[in-house]
Amino acid sequence: MVGGVFSRAFRGNVRPIEIGRRLVKEIDANRSVDSKNRRVVPNHFLVHLSPADLEALESVRRDLLAELVEAVKEYAEDEGYHLKGSVSVAIDADDSLKVGRIKVSCEIRATGTTAVTAAVILPDDRRLTLGSETLVIGRSADNAIVFDDPNVSRRHAEISATGGGWVVKDLGSTNGTKVNGTIIAGERALRDGDIVSFASHSIRYEARQA
Repeated sequence: MVGGVFSRAFRGNVRPIEIGRRLVKEIDANRSVDSKNRRVVPNHFLVHLSPADLEALESVRRDLLAELVEAVKEYAEDEGYHLKGSVSVAIDADDSLKVGRIKVSCEIRATGTTAVTAAVILPDDRRLTLGSETLVIGRSADNAIVFDDPNVSRRHAEISATGGGWVVKDLGSTNGTKVNGTIIAGERALRDGDIVSFASHSIRYEARQA
């Protein structure tokens, strides 16, 4: 884990290199042996940070996720570990964590079981299936989801695909974006059943294993 985001000077309470080291620790702690005597390790990771730490990492988030995926692959190869499926890493805010703390959830997802289909359910019960294209929500008529409400910003928020799922990101809106009633700081990974709100309007996120 050298170069790129890991080598940059960073003033936040959580440095990117610390997240990378934590993933390596989780890999070693959760390895197992399969029926073919291969040492199998997790390939799907969700990093939990305090909202303040997540916001501090926002400027490097996309580069960091890409480098974390590569770091996991390289470490697994160096140690002779077996990955049953593609590697994915996501970062989420956890209101219960103190600034500077890192929590990691991980699991093994075998090839053929990682596909997820997702959609958002609008207030009028219309269903929009999510794909690789970013879905923008706001007051402007050219957005994918339009709420004609002065309390909704012209480009209020967006939902986009990331490794292993989808995330919602506030686009600097005046009144903020909420997930399950809590205003998000920057970006938040979405889970099945989450209610995402923009002023007085809400949509529901649904995700299912394909």
